[in-house]
Amino acid sequence: MNLVRIRSLNDTGLARMQEFIDSFADTPARSIDFQRDLWPILTGLDTTSHAPSVMQADADRVFPRRYDLAEYLYGLIPRLGLSDPTRDKGLWAWLALLWFDQLAPAVKGSRKVGEQAKWLPESGWKYYRHLVLGAYLIYATNHDRPQRALALLHNPPHTPGELVGQLAATQDVAQSKAAIGAATTLYYDIERGAMKRGAGGSGAGSPRRLRTVLDQLDRTFDLQSLAEDRLIALLPSEFDRFRLPV
Repeated sequence: MNLVRIRSLNDTGLARMQEFIDSFADTPARSIDFQRDLWPILTGLDTTSHAPSVMQADADRVFPRRYDLAEYLYGLIPRLGLSDPTRDKGLWAWLALLWFDQLAPAVKGSRKVGEQAKWLPESGWKYYRHLVLGAYLIYATNHDRPQRALALLHNPPHTPGELVGQLAATQDVAQSKAAIGAATTLYYDIERGAMKRGAGGSGAGSPRRLRTVLDQLDRTFDLQSLAEDRLIALLPSEFDRFRLPV
């Protein structure tokens, strides 16, 4: 266990992190050392500031799923004493850097860091693209029954999955418990702990089609207050193959 006080990157820290992330564009196979490359940014007096309350995160903790990462953070972030932690860009950048090795794992010696939004939160719905904040927001929205979000949180932390890209593209859908619950009911096999067979692509009943249908329904119904079973009943017949038996 390697406990580190949770901090927030300031402008200098964000710039240093940006340089670190950018360095993988030309040298994806470069080796990294936590103490040498990350520790000075994560703990430097010139790169960070403290949250009002002292909370520690385990830098060595391994998260098999996005769900596990979000669950862990949901026990810490609300206790930091911040008025609106989800808007603290430096906080989420710091957390992403803390677990960089999990979020950009070396595969055959090479790391894919992807777009900047995965590491430094961008405004609006792009918040959901962030590898840490995105998972946290989905979990927090569904904290009363977080299992309803398993379809969006079952993947490893570095692989959000297609459903996140489809359902978190707009805040109306991403913040709808009914929409997230419907996606899990339709596409996720609780017993297997995996997506149902055929729950991909762009054909009839696919997640892409669900996104299109949800956008249409959002014009007539309030997705924030709609019950999950009611929403599923409103879906056209193309989704029948994924519905649970009545």
